[in-house]
Amino acid sequence: MKYLIILAILVFSSQSFAKERLPSNCSHLSEVSKASFVVFNKKEFMQLGECLAIAALKNQKKLDLVRSCNEVDEDRRNFLGILSLSKLESILLGQCMGTINYIYEHYNKERVSDNRYRSSNRIVYRCNKGVKAVDILRNIKTEEIGREDIRELLCDEVYY
Repeated sequence: MKYLIILAILVFSSQSFAKERLPSNCSHLSEVSKASFVVFNKKEFMQLGECLAIAALKNQKKLDLVRSCNEVDEDRRNFLGILSLSKLESILLGQCMGTINYIYEHYNKERVSDNRYRSSNRIVYRCNKGVKAVDILRNIKTEEIGREDIRELLCDEVYY
């Protein structure tokens, strides 16, 4: 009996960890029919949210990150974790995390190419990730924000 309980805890806890890397390809989600959404699990809805956020950022669209990142904070405080999320909450959680991961992977340690600095080859972006980035995005005043503004919020320019 105790092994069954330990196995159940391992199964449920392994689903609560989202992956660290961005989805490399969202083509498996483009072939999904409406009926398939019924059997999607929460992790797949989070991947869908990540893909939506990445596509919006690449196409210079604006996102409502306050709402999305509030879901991350709510999930962090909830002791049931991913088990208590609805489908919409999973998508919103994925959007927030996908945005943060995209900005981090795209800009972190990249050179700043700006005319303000004479020796711009030594200045790079250092971006926030994780809980600190979520808290920064939760506290913005505007509802919709674009990629450049997100970079300004999450990344600092530092000498390398």
